[in-house]
Amino acid sequence: MIGSTFADFTVLDKINHGGMATIYLVADRQGQRLILRMLLPEHRFHWSRLRQFKWGCKVMEHLDHPNIVRYFGSGKFNGLRYAIIEYVEGPNLKEAIVRNDPNLRSNQLKMLTGMASALAHVHQRGFLHLDFKPENVLVPKSYDPKLIDFDLSIPRPAKPRREPKLSGTPLYLAPEQIARRPVDERADIFSFGVTAYEMITGRKPIAGNTREEILQKYSDFNAHLRPPRTLAPDIPPSIERVILKCLEKEPSARYPAMSLVVRDLQT
Repeated sequence: MIGSTFADFTVLDKINHGGMATIYLVADRQGQRLILRMLLPEHRFHWSRLRQFKWGCKVMEHLDHPNIVRYFGSGKFNGLRYAIIEYVEGPNLKEAIVRNDPNLRSNQLKMLTGMASALAHVHQRGFLHLDFKPENVLVPKSYDPKLIDFDLSIPRPAKPRREPKLSGTPLYLAPEQIARRPVDERADIFSFGVTAYEMITGRKPIAGNTREEILQKYSDFNAHLRPPRTLAPDIPPSIERVILKCLEKEPSARYPAMSLVVRDLQT
């Protein structure tokens, strides 16, 4: 692919290869750099994967926010389904955490507020993300985060709804998701809390290798949760309060809306 032309784009580099799609850096006819996300060829006749890919594109059509990657459209070329997305130069948040990027700490409020604002916008536009985690947050040089990957999103329910199957990465899922109980936007709020905790402390609030182990720890969540300032004593108490409220085990004790998380981070 590298050096070839795909649709109207010149393929410059291969960035990533996942279980569902390959990510390429491409340039359009004007030389603008973009991301080409191509569904793996083996999935082009896989109905559920194809539907998931198309759904992620459809969700992005409804989003327009500075902390969410821009979506430019999708299509089919030589039988291969693809989407064109904004190119963001920089690692994802997981990579930045692993390499202990010191600028994460100095830009912690900008990062947290940007991620919270992105999720609030997703909810306001009528969707839940349901796969919020550090790998799905890009970190450009400005440290204005960019949210990606809406393939597992669902329409925002009017009241909590039980999903037919468990999707997402277990360590970032809310207790009600793990226990297969009904969910609403407060599941995303919990996932935001996990991601924020990991960004601030370098550790996850709950660790485990299996769904069963995680579920067992969630059953006594408060006993396993250490307040962020015990691991990172220099963070402001106000940020710790926001994170801990997002991480309440019971949805009714969390923030009822992501917009309130943004509010408390900005005050």
